[in-house]
Amino acid sequence: MKTKFITLMCLAVLGLGQVFAQNQTEHTAFKFGEAEHFLDGYSFNFQYQDGKALHMSFSDGKAEYEWILGPKKGNGNTNIPYRSRKLSEHSYLINWHETGKKDYLTLVVDFEKMIVHSSIIVGYENQPERPLKTVFLTGIIDHLKQD
Repeated sequence: MKTKFITLMCLAVLGLGQVFAQNQTEHTAFKFGEAEHFLDGYSFNFQYQDGKALHMSFSDGKAEYEWILGPKKGNGNTNIPYRSRKLSEHSYLINWHETGKKDYLTLVVDFEKMIVHSSIIVGYENQPERPLKTVFLTGIIDHLKQD
């Protein structure tokens, strides 16, 4: 009788563990490879502490930006495919690859705190005459618009 009870308890615990594991998997499963475009319809400016500023906009799965202050003023890029993930109700992780410029950019945009964190590998081609440059900065958002 004692052996049957122990066996029954072990089966019950294993069965519950399997149910919890299945529920955990269902809630935390990610769809890898699917591009999300959560920022479509958004446009905003953001300014770094050193005074440089950009205007960014997103539509139809594409990003575009233009430098509006600083030494690169007037430069930018358009029609850049981007991906994003929603981190919380008002914050997003965004990335894109500018193959022509050999730049890879990752942003965390927080519309509640009105800040952008950027991590960028600039000119990642390994050329001795052009050393690798990275950017790891935070900027303040203004002029936020959503269509």
